[in-house]
Amino acid sequence: EKFAFICSTTGVQANSGPSATQDVVAKTPELQALWRSAMQEIISLCRSYGLTYEDAWLENRVEMLRQAVGATTSCSRDLWAGKPSELDDLLGSVVRMGKEKGVPTPVVGALYSSLLVRERLARSETDLPIYPLLEGQKVLGTICNHRGQQLPEMATKEQKKAEDYKRPEWYVCPMSSCMLTGGQVEVPEGVEMMWEVELGVVISKACQKVPVDKAMDYVGGYVVVLDMTGKNLGFESMKHGLSWTLNKCQASFKPMGRFIKASEIEDPNSLTLVCKVNGNEVARDSTATMKFNIAEQVADASKLTPLQRGDVLLAGAGSLGDLAMGDFVEGIIEGLPPGLSVSATLAAAKS
Repeated sequence: EKFAFICSTTGVQANSGPSATQDVVAKTPELQALWRSAMQEIISLCRSYGLTYEDAWLENRVEMLRQAVGATTSCSRDLWAGKPSELDDLLGSVVRMGKEKGVPTPVVGALYSSLLVRERLARSETDLPIYPLLEGQKVLGTICNHRGQQLPEMATKEQKKAEDYKRPEWYVCPMSSCMLTGGQVEVPEGVEMMWEVELGVVISKACQKVPVDKAMDYVGGYVVVLDMTGKNLGFESMKHGLSWTLNKCQASFKPMGRFIKASEIEDPNSLTLVCKVNGNEVARDSTATMKFNIAEQVADASKLTPLQRGDVLLAGAGSLGDLAMGDFVEGIIEGLPPGLSVSATLAAAKS
C-alpha cells in the first residue's frame, strides 16, 4: 500500500516539478486524476499477485496527500537535483511486473519513460549536449588565476598576486545573469565596461567534494564566455573586502557561446583564447598559464558548493581591457570553428 503511494506520487511529482508538492497534487484536479490512474494500475497489479488492497485505502491516501503540505518524495528530489535515484526500483519495477502478469500499466509506463533521460544522465548512461542557460543554476568565476597576475589596488582590500593563493578564489553569479552569444550587453547608465575572455567549464552531472583525480569525470564540455565587468561599479566596496557581485553579476554580463563537447578539446589546459573588439585583436592568452588547472578548479568548487549539471566554472582571464558603448566584442578559442565563439555588443540598458 505504501509502495503504491510512493510510486504514484513520485511519478506525478517528478514530472510536474518542485511546485507539485503532495498537497498540490491533491488540490489540482488534473494532477489528482493522473495520480489516481497510476494508483489504480498498481492496485490492479497488487491484486494480480493475490495481495489485498481495499478501496478505502485509496481515499485515505488522497487525504494524506492533502495534509502533506510542501512534501515531496526523496526520489523526486534526487531526480530534480540530477542525482541517481530509485526510479527504476519504483516505477520501473511496476512496468516490468505488469508485463509479467499481463496487467496494463500505460500511465505508470508513460511517467517512467518521461523520467528516464534524467536518470540516465545522472548515471552517465547517456551522452547528450548540455545547455547551461537551461540546465545550470550558477556560474563560479575564478579571480586572479593566471601566473604573474595581481589584483589591482583599487579592487581589493589586500593586494595579492596569483602566486599568493593557496586555492582558487571564487565569486558566484546566477545563471539568470547570462545570455546567449550574439546579444546585447545592457550597460547601466554611467557604468564603464571592461572585457575578459574566459574558458567556461561545463559540469555534466551533480557532484560534491570531488577529488582532483576524479574531477574531469564531471566535465561534460566547455563554452567560451565573455566575462563583462563594470569597471566603476562596485570596486569602492571591494576595497573593504566586500564581494564582486555588483560589477560582475548584472543581467546580460555573461554572454556564452555554444556548448563544446569535452571530446572535441584535447587539452583544456593548453588553449589559446583570443579577444577581438570591433574586429581588431586586443588579447591572446593561454590556459597554460593558469595557476590552478581545470581538474583542481572543479575539485575545489565542488568542495565550496554542490555543483549541478549545466553549472559553469570560469577558468580565469589572462587579460582585460576597456570598452565603449556600441563596441562589438568577440571571444574565440583558436583552432575551433567560428560557430563556437562568443560575441556581444554593448548597448544602453533598457529602462
